[in-house]
Amino acid sequence: MKTELKNSINSGELQLNQVSTEKDNFHQYGNVTLVGFGPGDPDLLTIAGDKALAKAQVIFHDDLVDQAFLDKYNGEKVYVGKRKHCHSHEQDEINQLILNSAIEGKEVVRLKGGDSMIFAHGGEEVEFLKKNGVQVAVVPGISTGVAVAGLTQIPLTLRGIARSVAFITGHTSDVQLPNTDTLVCFMAGSTIHKIAAKAIAEGRDPKTPVALVHNVSLPDQHEYLSTLDALAASETRYPTPIIIVIGQVVASRAGVTEVLGLL
Repeated sequence: MKTELKNSINSGELQLNQVSTEKDNFHQYGNVTLVGFGPGDPDLLTIAGDKALAKAQVIFHDDLVDQAFLDKYNGEKVYVGKRKHCHSHEQDEINQLILNSAIEGKEVVRLKGGDSMIFAHGGEEVEFLKKNGVQVAVVPGISTGVAVAGLTQIPLTLRGIARSVAFITGHTSDVQLPNTDTLVCFMAGSTIHKIAAKAIAEGRDPKTPVALVHNVSLPDQHEYLSTLDALAASETRYPTPIIIVIGQVVASRAGVTEVLGLL
């Protein structure tokens, strides 16, 4: 009986030692910082983002990042980009890769185009890492959905015309269209025709102007102008990545009404 008790105590001591060791290891984990790169132009990266990248030992990055610009940083670069029908890694794999590097005690940056918390799985990554005992910080980036306004001089809100704006993703079979004055559509290059038809069916003016902007902030940024009814009746495929602004604010920019024949 005494032997059994002694063995039980020893076993218990071993388990406590293991718990203590695990707690010690928790404090030895590296840190992870999610950094938003912005819409593409490196000049739009924040100072805080640059500082995080400068001290990173590992940088997990996606497609929408200037590859040549990354070369200025010493950290190991790991590509984990995901594009339509072409994923280098699934999200669960990305989560695990980031965690593994943090467990190794490394300073890690997860670098994303735009802002990490807008249609970018940032919330999922933060939750996963925190559940596994990793300290996480987030450096905001300039979202493409916001940058498009300044870089096309099309405001998303405008006194007397638009007092509300919504960001939506077109990367779904069941797109929901909030009843706001302006809609900004992410990842809608292949679904904009369906979105336009649905917007008209839900009561929006068929002549509502639409701006479709490819490669926001990059030297080859290109803007396409249309209307909801024209898009609904068209099968034109637009280049991606593309951000789409729907609303009367589009017509506020000089020359748009003439181009679209909305006078």
